[in-house]
Amino acid sequence: MNVINAGGMEGKILDGALLDALDTLDLYVHQAKSGHFSGTRRSLAYGSSPEFADYRDYVQGDDLRRIDWNLAGRFDKYYIKRFIDEKQGRNRVYLDMSASMGVGTGKGLMALRLAAALGYLSVSNMDCVSYRLLRGRTSEDLCGNIVGRERFYAAIHKLEKVAFSGDTDIGAAIRSDTGAGFDDGVSYIISDFLTDRDWKGAVDVLLGRKREVAIIQVLSPEEMEPAFHGAHTFSDVESIRVGDGRRVSVEVNRDALDAYHKALDAFLRDIRRFCASRSVPFMTVRSDERIEDVLLARGCVEELIR
Repeated sequence: MNVINAGGMEGKILDGALLDALDTLDLYVHQAKSGHFSGTRRSLAYGSSPEFADYRDYVQGDDLRRIDWNLAGRFDKYYIKRFIDEKQGRNRVYLDMSASMGVGTGKGLMALRLAAALGYLSVSNMDCVSYRLLRGRTSEDLCGNIVGRERFYAAIHKLEKVAFSGDTDIGAAIRSDTGAGFDDGVSYIISDFLTDRDWKGAVDVLLGRKREVAIIQVLSPEEMEPAFHGAHTFSDVESIRVGDGRRVSVEVNRDALDAYHKALDAFLRDIRRFCASRSVPFMTVRSDERIEDVLLARGCVEELIR
């Protein structure tokens, strides 16, 4: 079994340059939330935050302190002020831990850095975030709900020790998450999506729970622009048996490379088309890019959370 430990990768998940980039960004949520703790997210419920929403007629039993006495004097009628209730978003980062995510130039490190960036932006906005590691058909909770930067940095220490290995059924793993939440935040899925398993159904499950969903695909330069020539034997890094059918011998020539690029383009178009049909933000990140450029120059936050 191919096992790749994040701790052995070159570079840190978080460094000064990335933190500087993150401090210039703000993570925001498009839809109003209905979470359970005070935070900075606008809820559909009316509450006691300082942001005014509208008026309604006074009814017996209402708090008299909420009557707008200026309006009462002008219209000889009582009106109650209503305010937007502010709730804390509960964001979840689903991270594909399959072996394929740990191969290629910096692929695993990029996935972990993106996960860390989303977590940092969440806690910076007083939201809560949790990391779900997708392995096999299960979703492993890394360290529970994270609120505040102290707990966030403790979570990063754990992320630095995770290992990419084996096969992952993204759809089954996400469906197994009993704490997926309902109408209370964003679900980010980070993967290469190089699988023939049904992951799209899991997106629909999350959307059915009124979660916002964002898809982040990480591919290595070797996957996007292979530079092989001559006879090669390829095997799926997630296969564990010598006789596994996912091993093929190929003569790599110009025709084979052209066919590969056409298949890759069709694969990416299919993901984009699916995400567009669900109004789910999607982006592909090359693992050899500087993450600061991904976040700042390409407007990652705006792409993922519109």
